[in-house]
Amino acid sequence: MARRKLRGIQFDSPDEYEVFHAKESWVPVILGTVPLLIVGLILLIVMWTRFNNSTAGIILLGAAIAAILVINVPRIFANLDTDVVVTNKRLYARTGIIDIKDQVCDLANVADVTVDPTLFGRIFDYANVRIQTYAGESDFVLRGIAHAYDMRSSISQGADAARGEVPRPRDAYGHEPHRGARS
Repeated sequence: MARRKLRGIQFDSPDEYEVFHAKESWVPVILGTVPLLIVGLILLIVMWTRFNNSTAGIILLGAAIAAILVINVPRIFANLDTDVVVTNKRLYARTGIIDIKDQVCDLANVADVTVDPTLFGRIFDYANVRIQTYAGESDFVLRGIAHAYDMRSSISQGADAARGEVPRPRDAYGHEPHRGARS
């Protein structure tokens, strides 16, 4: 059986298979663009009424459009190239286009997975995910991950299985039930 590759991420063993695949959500990029577009429209209206098709108005409009592009293009490229793959044995994360950063963590070493959503993240189902290991040397944060709660559940279940533990019951958000909870 050949080793499987996913956008350059090569699985280390032939019996390793993908359990969950996540990408960065587009919502933060879009939410960051909307206020800039509103400011751009206001500038367009002000320039149109004040400069009335003059050279200065065209230069200011071009500067406003350039500012919007300069701010958002890096965010769009970063969004295009963020891949997180959870396999039955490891967690692989690859970010970046020019400065590619690969992170690999054995699921047996995962100590804690924390999901930190914002208000818009709760509405549009994305969040920052912090993964902490027992060794503490490969802790990392994945920003703006779509379906973060599903990813946390996959990582937690995979970590329990990799350590040979009996999977603990969890609710829909991946939380363990309270010990004194009544059924």
